[in-house]
Amino acid sequence: MPVLYANQIGTLAAQALDSDEGATVGEIIATFAHSFYVKTRDDQLLFFTNQSFHSPITVNVPYSGSFTDVIKPLEPLYVNGRRLYNSNLSIEFTNNPQPAKKKVSINNNPNYVNLTNASNLLSTILNVIETAGSVLDRDQLTVHDSIANFVKEGILPLRTKEDLSKFAAAASEIIGLGSGFTPSGDDFLLGFLVIYNSLARVVARTPIYIELEQLTQRTNWISAKLVDYAQHLQLDEHLRLVVQTISNRYGDIVTALETLIPRGHTSGIDITTGATFGLSVACDIALGQRKTEVIATKLGFQCLDSPTARELILNP
Repeated sequence: MPVLYANQIGTLAAQALDSDEGATVGEIIATFAHSFYVKTRDDQLLFFTNQSFHSPITVNVPYSGSFTDVIKPLEPLYVNGRRLYNSNLSIEFTNNPQPAKKKVSINNNPNYVNLTNASNLLSTILNVIETAGSVLDRDQLTVHDSIANFVKEGILPLRTKEDLSKFAAAASEIIGLGSGFTPSGDDFLLGFLVIYNSLARVVARTPIYIELEQLTQRTNWISAKLVDYAQHLQLDEHLRLVVQTISNRYGDIVTALETLIPRGHTSGIDITTGATFGLSVACDIALGQRKTEVIATKLGFQCLDSPTARELILNP
């Protein structure tokens, strides 16, 4: 039986693993070469990885082999003091959990003009990179058109009327939409909610929380949990950096979001696209402007009457 040594554990993961000795922590629900996911008894999600990637739900386990060789989905995972184990694998903890981090905060007067420029620059970057299979792929008609409708029916109305039930109804149409381990619609929604909820109170709006039941009814459980953690700003290190840079120069947030683009097959592109819309609509609210239409049109989303969109691009 391989004995591995976890060198770091996120705060939410540490809480989930605080169980009686011999107890069943949960069940392995997905396994990959470099990582695996566990669903705990309390319906929390744990992410074990041999990569250098930190988040509140992550357990970092240096391992040169493939996890698929030693563990399989549906196997239970047990706890014994500072050791996790099943019939094929033992993981021991060598360090204490990460210190609890306060949720990232944004100063009360960010430079919205710079942030508007950042969202515009991000839309340019997204418009020129390879986006096959993502929400920006116009050949993915169902996904692309559904995102366009969500922008029109869910995002743009947030500027004038805080109808969160309408937003939730519009979001239902993109949850679970697209292929991949985490569907493109989920990733887009995740990126949008991270930025919007980070800025909501600063721009005198209420943060938006999609009910977990609504998420799990329309997408796979792992993806639903990832969206849920993100909307409550329980963020991995890359998303946390994005939020932290909102108060800085606009080039910083562009660089931070660019680092997300390579994530997964299309997840990074989809998350970054959603985040760009979140940033743009928050700036529109703060400045009383209509620049999100420009972003939508640049990215190929026909969510407005064409004459209006063209006028906004010519006279931003």
